[in-house]
Amino acid sequence: MYRVGVVGFGVAGAAAAHLLARDGHRVTLLERAPVLGPVGAGILLQCSGQVVLRHLGVLDRVLARAAKLEELHARHAAGGGTLIRTRYPDYAPDSFAYGVHRGVLFNALSDLVAAQPVDVRTGCEVAAREDTPGGVTLTDTAGRRHGPFDLVVGADGSRSRVRAVSRFPASVLEYDHGTLWVNAPGAGVPGKLLQVVERNRKLFGLLPLGDGLVSLYWGLPARDLKPTVARGLDALKAEIVRFAPEAAPVLDFVHDFEQFLFTTYRHVHARRYHDARVVLIGDAAHAMSPHLGQGANLALVDAWRLAAAVRESPTPAAAFRAFRRRQRGYVGYYATVTWLLSPFFQSDWGILGWGRDWALPLLPRLPWVRRQMLMTVCGLKGGYLRGPIEV
Repeated sequence: MYRVGVVGFGVAGAAAAHLLARDGHRVTLLERAPVLGPVGAGILLQCSGQVVLRHLGVLDRVLARAAKLEELHARHAAGGGTLIRTRYPDYAPDSFAYGVHRGVLFNALSDLVAAQPVDVRTGCEVAAREDTPGGVTLTDTAGRRHGPFDLVVGADGSRSRVRAVSRFPASVLEYDHGTLWVNAPGAGVPGKLLQVVERNRKLFGLLPLGDGLVSLYWGLPARDLKPTVARGLDALKAEIVRFAPEAAPVLDFVHDFEQFLFTTYRHVHARRYHDARVVLIGDAAHAMSPHLGQGANLALVDAWRLAAAVRESPTPAAAFRAFRRRQRGYVGYYATVTWLLSPFFQSDWGILGWGRDWALPLLPRLPWVRRQMLMTVCGLKGGYLRGPIEV
C-alpha cells in the first residue's frame, strides 16, 4: 500500500484518486480551488472515454444526461457546402460520441471519489516539493505541508504547479486564438456536432449536451475580445446569427456578456513527465487545443492506465516507466495531430484555410485514410502506425 498524493480535482485527478484508493492505497487529493466544482463548457465524450467510464461503473449514469451524437459535420458559411462529415457508426455500428455538460461528468467522478476513503483538501495550491528518504512532501502557498507521499500524481492542468516545482522541462505554446462559450437551453442540431467555418478565420459550433442544453462556441483571436465586448452583445449576436442561423434559438437566452466564458488554448509538451516519485497526467503533461475534442478522454485513459501500471509494478518508479511506455505513442500521436490541425481551423495564416478547404474533403475518399480518420476522431488510434488501443 502506497501513500499517494494526487494534485488536481479535475477529470484526470478525480479518476486517478478513485482508482488508486480502490486498489487500497492511502490517497490524499489536493485541489487549489477553495470550493470544488466543474470549470469550463461542454465535453465531447469520445469512444475512448466511454470505455474508461464503463470500467468505472458510471457510464450509464453519464449517458442518461448526455446527447447522443452520430456525426461531426463541418460546413462552409458561404454557400453551406460540406467541408467534412464524419459519422461514428462508419467506424463501428455501435460507435457514437456524446455531448456532456461538464458538471454531469464532474459529479459522477466526484461521487466515485467520495465512495473511497480519499482525504480531499481544498484551497491547497502547491508551492514547493521536498524529497526525503521518507517520501515526497508538498508545501502549499499557505505554508501547510502535505505528505510525505510514496508517489505523487500531478493532475493540476496545463499550468501545473507540480510540473514547475518538479522542474520537469516542458514546451508551452500559447495560441493566439480562443473561443467564446455559452451553455444555454436548446437542442442544437440533434445527433450532430455542427461546425460552420469561413476558412480558418471564423469558427462556430453547436454541441448538444443533454438535459435540454446546448453549448455554443464562437472562435476569435484573443486580441479581438476587448473590441468585441466594446461593440456590445447585440452586435455579437447579430454577427453570429448571420454566420450560422442555427444559433438564433440559443442566443435568445443570452442577455448579458457575462454569460459567455472566453477560453484560450495552450499546447503543453512535457519533455519529461515523471521521475522516481512524481508523474504527470492529463493536461499537466499534454494539454492541447480542443479542435479534436480529445482532452477529457485522454485524461480518463491516463488515469486508467496509470492505476493499472501501479497495480502491476513493484515500485512507483517502475510503474511510471511502464505507464510512459503504454502512453507514449498514443498521447504523442494525438498531441502531434492536434498541434498540426489547430492552425488549419483557427489562425492568421489564410493560406492554411485555403489548403484545408481543398484537401480535407478529398482525404475520406481514400478508404484506408478514412478508416484512420474515423479511428482518430473516436479517440482510439494507438499511434502513428498503430491500430486501436486497448483500454
